[in-house]
Amino acid sequence: MKKIIPALTVAFASASILAACGSNTDSSTSDDKKTEIYTSTFATAAIAREIGGDQVNVKMIVPPGADPHSYEPTSKQLTEIAKGDLFLLTGTTLEPYSKKIQESLKGTDVRFIETSKDVTLLESDATLHAHEEEGHTEDEHAHEEEHDDHATDEHAHEEKGHDHGKYDPHVWLDPVNAKAMARSITVALSKEVPKDKATFEKNLKAFDQQADALDKEFKQAVADGSKKELLVTHAAYGYLAERYGFTQLPIAGISPSDEPSQKQLAALVKEARMHDLKYVAFEETVSPKVARVIQKEIGAKSVTIHNLESVTKSQQNNSYFKLMEENVQTLKQALQ
Repeated sequence: MKKIIPALTVAFASASILAACGSNTDSSTSDDKKTEIYTSTFATAAIAREIGGDQVNVKMIVPPGADPHSYEPTSKQLTEIAKGDLFLLTGTTLEPYSKKIQESLKGTDVRFIETSKDVTLLESDATLHAHEEEGHTEDEHAHEEEHDDHATDEHAHEEKGHDHGKYDPHVWLDPVNAKAMARSITVALSKEVPKDKATFEKNLKAFDQQADALDKEFKQAVADGSKKELLVTHAAYGYLAERYGFTQLPIAGISPSDEPSQKQLAALVKEARMHDLKYVAFEETVSPKVARVIQKEIGAKSVTIHNLESVTKSQQNNSYFKLMEENVQTLKQALQ
């Protein structure tokens, strides 16, 4: 991401100074000092709070309502992160700035943890709708060719340290994936604070139980629905759709800034009418004007869905499970 370089120059210099001086200033502090954790998304922050409990202090670097896809950390934030213990990444293209941050903080004690390392990633184009009538055969042919190289891509996924230019980053919206992320965070915290390992593992067990219950609720919500299509403002719900057997019809792409063409919009309206969809699922932090146009065009009502990559200021202290439970209710309503 080329434009990030000037913005981070001062931060890199600050981090270098910290590294030279030695950032490990904790040796004289109390053993009761909380582990300082930084995250890029609300989801990773919320999961880290569930696992770490009172032993951690979690800070999300992306401000409430901001788009993590395009956010650039400030110089002040880079300096603060350099004083922390862990930086939790999803390990996907959601954080294009992560490599530069890691390079700038070499020599500090900050450990970068890729929480999605044990998750099977979905290709981003597999989560998008293909509604244009013309060129449909070509699209399918290209999709088949892409799958011919799937083994090679997975090998690259292993070898290149999670370089996911073609993968959907919204892994946490599948509760099963959230369990894998929670395990990664538990391992990282146990290495960071060995004396609290038993506590972290106990919290992980509780998290897994809640995630399993949530998984059953999603299955039931989709099974009870008369529809299998969900019209959403942007393509964040591929993992949820893949897990529970419905189709997301996104108005914008993987990033909310990826707006559809007029042809795509016309095709989307046609498909929404074909399935007699009565609802458009809006996110509090992403509400493109074009979605309102489509809502009016098909005469649909609006419901709220949470992408958990970013939240509003009033939602910052909510738990992962609270917002996901609300998503269950949204699916029940939208798929009825």
